[in-house]
Amino acid sequence: MLIFKQNLSNVDSIYIEMVKHIFYRGEQIQTRNSIVKRLLNVVVEFNTAPLVSIKKTPWKYALLEWEWFMSGSNDINDLDPRVQNWWKPWADKNGRVLFNYSKQFRCYGGEHGNVDSIQLLIDGIKNHPYSRRNVITTWNTSDMNDLYCPITNCHGSMISCSVDISNKLHMTMVQRSADVVVGLPANWIQYWAFLLWLAHLTERTVGTFTWIGNDVHIYDVHEKIVYEIIKRADEVKTTPSLIYNDNKPTGKEFKADDFILTGVYFPVVLDRAEMVI
Repeated sequence: MLIFKQNLSNVDSIYIEMVKHIFYRGEQIQTRNSIVKRLLNVVVEFNTAPLVSIKKTPWKYALLEWEWFMSGSNDINDLDPRVQNWWKPWADKNGRVLFNYSKQFRCYGGEHGNVDSIQLLIDGIKNHPYSRRNVITTWNTSDMNDLYCPITNCHGSMISCSVDISNKLHMTMVQRSADVVVGLPANWIQYWAFLLWLAHLTERTVGTFTWIGNDVHIYDVHEKIVYEIIKRADEVKTTPSLIYNDNKPTGKEFKADDFILTGVYFPVVLDRAEMVI
């Protein structure tokens, strides 16, 4: 098990070290869609915004995607046009995605009918802050029990929130599968923004975000970019912080425009990586 704590290092140092561990020491296997190098059970604890800059992270696009998830829509026509191409491979001719995070977050099906998991989580943090049941998941086995169906719920995550006695909200996210080059930097900043938003809605202060990756991998087609990341590690500059602009009266919905960066973002490796489907 590989464990990192951000108070001992910045996010880029953690990310680069993770890339090195996987690339040089990870096991190489043939998976459903590619040859990968992988590590199992990686843990990272963040106490500031985990915005990766050694490789360009489209942080605003990632938050626009999260805004779509939070809306409950499974129609990519409701997604910002700049991000629609991320989901086109899984959409039908009408633009609808059968299984996506929006469905699991806002209309999770079960024995007792459908439930808005996000609202359930918000209510739990507000009314039962010390409960051990403030947990939601984006993996629904009844929807996703066919290995060969076009499953688009890539994270398959479990999210657990806890409030400590100093009123800090902490989030732990368990991610079943993490594409280190394409997906992971976007996932980290999405869940950090989610933590900021939840803390604002529930009147808590922001604590830590602990990320646990079950299968953390690098696809063979990303080898060139990985070499660039490792070679240019010393070029990383100070990473700005992501903050929630709670002075902007946009209501209680998650909106990408409610988040801003403090400081200038200087990404190093600008190459776009191929998304492996």
